[in-house]
Amino acid sequence: MTIASTFIAALIATAAIPPPAAPVSAPAAAPVPSASERPLKEIGHVQSSAVCGNIVVHANSAISSALRNDSTLALTVNRLRNLDFVSNNLTLEQGIHELDRLAGELHDDSVHGDGEVKRLRDMADKSTDPTRKAELHAFADALGGALARQKKVAMDLNGLVAYMQYREMATPDETEAKFAAADSNDTAFQNAPFRPAFMGGGQRAESLNEIAANAADDFTGRMPLIAADEVKASDHAEGAVTGC
Repeated sequence: MTIASTFIAALIATAAIPPPAAPVSAPAAAPVPSASERPLKEIGHVQSSAVCGNIVVHANSAISSALRNDSTLALTVNRLRNLDFVSNNLTLEQGIHELDRLAGELHDDSVHGDGEVKRLRDMADKSTDPTRKAELHAFADALGGALARQKKVAMDLNGLVAYMQYREMATPDETEAKFAAADSNDTAFQNAPFRPAFMGGGQRAESLNEIAANAADDFTGRMPLIAADEVKASDHAEGAVTGC
């Protein structure tokens, strides 16, 4: 098994922890793949030109953002599978607060990492070394892809939080009526900010625990694509500092 496939399998296995028989409001944190299981690692210190030093600083900052998001995403999936959103108002509010916090962390790290990736692309454009230029662009593009996918998770998680808040404020009759009125042709409802794509177009009002489980499955399905982008970035990391 290659290091890439090992990493992808470990990350999916982390997220696919089966829920307990009775959901609890404060589950233990999910384990995440160890450093040895991650092909994407910070670039080692180089002692060369200021240009090379700047590349390493910004590359490592972007890498750190992506790796933190990997851990946050694994924890998010665990929370979605195990938090209880239906027993009472307290567990619902606690669950919403936790998901909102995780969405914020995913978003902030994605934005920070994307800023670093843009700096790396600018450095690549200015490089006079053709090999470094090509490798640095490839590294930045791959890592930027992973960060963009992670940011999309943050956006969809924000949508789920907004929807849960909407459900909390609406009466049961209002909620049932809203779902009953929706169908696959109701584009305004399907595209509403509080209705992420992973909630589908079903007409029955699923419980929030069921919807959270759907979101967990959806996010888990995105992990291999994120991991694949990170593997590509890792493949070009050494070349990005060619000559350093």
